[in-house]
Amino acid sequence: MTTSTIELPPVAPLVAVSDLVGFRGAPFPAAVTQAAAESVRSECGWHIAPRIEQTIMVRTGGGDTVLLPSLQVAEVASVTDRAGAAVDGWEVWSNGILERPGGFPRTIVVTFTHGYTACPKDLLGIIAERASAQAAGRVKAESLAGRSVQLDGGYDPLTQTIINAYRLTGG
Repeated sequence: MTTSTIELPPVAPLVAVSDLVGFRGAPFPAAVTQAAAESVRSECGWHIAPRIEQTIMVRTGGGDTVLLPSLQVAEVASVTDRAGAAVDGWEVWSNGILERPGGFPRTIVVTFTHGYTACPKDLLGIIAERASAQAAGRVKAESLAGRSVQLDGGYDPLTQTIINAYRLTGG
């Protein structure tokens, strides 16, 4: 299944500098904050927040399931075939699964609204961690109250668990 974007509106930043106030190392420069946030978006494979409308073209191969590039679908406004004819009989799940018994045409165009209204709070700490590492150099080891952080070669293992909750799968 191949997906291409037909129309991607400008996407607002995932976080603002003020969203990270209170985290260790804050305030961070705007460029550092945005770089850290974009690294999370890249790792997850989608924009995460804010909510946007997007139009994509998908090669379905005639299958009955399409994975939209989102884990937070609010609404699907339309599904059409490549010629613009409406495709009906589909059902969408909030986690980005679009299903149609009997299958979709080989290529469809989907217009949908997706994303969280604001950056999920559990990602703020990860973005702050990355901003801190970028701004001050990477921490090699740290231990506090039973929690260990080792940033020289990677991030706190808890970071990966949280990131995985927002990561698209299936390519």
